[in-house]
Amino acid sequence: MERVKKFINEHNTLTLATSNNGKPAAAAVFYTYVTGDNILLFVSSKKSEHIINCNEQPNCAVTIQEDGLEWNVIKGIQLKGEIGLAEEKYWNHYFEKYPYIKDDKELATALEKVSLYKLKIKWVRLIDNSKGFGNREEYKF
Repeated sequence: MERVKKFINEHNTLTLATSNNGKPAAAAVFYTYVTGDNILLFVSSKKSEHIINCNEQPNCAVTIQEDGLEWNVIKGIQLKGEIGLAEEKYWNHYFEKYPYIKDDKELATALEKVSLYKLKIKWVRLIDNSKGFGNREEYKF
């Protein structure tokens, strides 16, 4: 699990996949990982399609990956979890990773229009083809 935590902490953007009534949506968002609580935090508008989907169907899937053009450098995380509104205390974690947001006038204004969400991780798979094609570690929570 330490390799999974390290990979998640070394990156900052995930692709979130949601669905509701057979209509899929995907979105890339910045995130931060709260290790002790095993959650990912991200901000989004309550009007966004992926959040509307999550209000009806909170289960989702996520990928976090590195770019590469050869099969033997493919490395990434696949997650499944459940999304909900995050408690106010988690804003500190988000700003710890992205402190510049509060100092940037445009970003600070944008923050007024979004909410903080948490993704409770239920399952994770690390794919690391540098250790052999299809090499994987899986964990359930």
